[in-house]
Amino acid sequence: MKVSYPQMGYLSIPVYNMLTNLGVEVVEAPAISRKTVELGSMYSPEGVCLPYKMNMGNFLESIDKGADTFVTMCGAGKCRFGFYSAVQKIQLSKTKDVGFYTIDTNHLLTGLYHFLQNVAPGVSRLEIVKQLTMAIKTLKALDAINNAKNFYGSRSATPDSIIDIANQSAGEFRDCRAFSDVKDKQNRVIQLIKSMSEEDDSQPPKVGLVGEFYLLLEPYVNYRVEDVLIKQGIEVKKLVNTGAWVYANTLLSSLGLYNEERAYQKQARPYLNHHVGGDGLKSVGSALWCAQHGYDGIIHVYPFGCMPEIVAQYALKNIAQDFNLPLLSLSVDEHASNVGVLTRLEAFVDCIKRKKKSVNKTAAHSS
Repeated sequence: MKVSYPQMGYLSIPVYNMLTNLGVEVVEAPAISRKTVELGSMYSPEGVCLPYKMNMGNFLESIDKGADTFVTMCGAGKCRFGFYSAVQKIQLSKTKDVGFYTIDTNHLLTGLYHFLQNVAPGVSRLEIVKQLTMAIKTLKALDAINNAKNFYGSRSATPDSIIDIANQSAGEFRDCRAFSDVKDKQNRVIQLIKSMSEEDDSQPPKVGLVGEFYLLLEPYVNYRVEDVLIKQGIEVKKLVNTGAWVYANTLLSSLGLYNEERAYQKQARPYLNHHVGGDGLKSVGSALWCAQHGYDGIIHVYPFGCMPEIVAQYALKNIAQDFNLPLLSLSVDEHASNVGVLTRLEAFVDCIKRKKKSVNKTAAHSS
């Protein structure tokens, strides 16, 4: 059995560690490239969303490297994500006889546990729980480094160096086997990033990044929007963090301490009062939180044709209007232009900088 899984930001690092530490043979998909996009699009329904096509491209490239077993996620609700695995399994079976494990995001802890029991049958329950915990710890450490990059990079005279340090540090977590290793690496990288930022009280413009889960987490498909904004002196807060999401939907959810839908339904009111599938409710709740906490703008990133995010977009426009907040919506598919996205980002940054400067000048005159 040679197990593979889709690429999605730095998620592949703790997943690789978890599986190899349990004795599973892993075939990692190559880093996402133009070939991945073209291959996935060729073997996918034309109207399906970009994350499906990217996952399909990952699977096909993994088959070329010898993979015969795949693991992926599915979800319930009004979103095509729930059908990904069923359609992909049919398509991949035409190429090769493959095994397919699907983990339901609504039952994440039990799904992960049963999957690991199946692919590592000789491993004790205690070891499985330990490796799951290690994976979550690693994800949270990588989240913390990314958040430090976004905060201190926007306050540094050398943001490129901070971006390089943060992005390259992810590879250092590969093969971590002890909790202390994860903590030590996290602290060392964050201290290095802090040392390269400016020691002043400057408050750069703050932008909230909301939208569909996959597009927020995979830099290739969102055109590294976080890094682009940091280089222009913008503090970015990504309202989805993989480690926090997995922790909340495994441990906290299993203990009855967290329900994602109820949490965001409360946060999104009165602009959206019910679940619309996918991450639509989360996008609205996160954007409203940003508006209420003094952010200078919101960027909404979503796949072209994603119905939950299209529904959310109407609520986002109302939030932007009510709070006088600039809003940029980026709809992405395999035909999107890097130049076009960067041009729109530059114009958006110019808009929020001028608005913030005007507000600061008015406040100074009033005082």
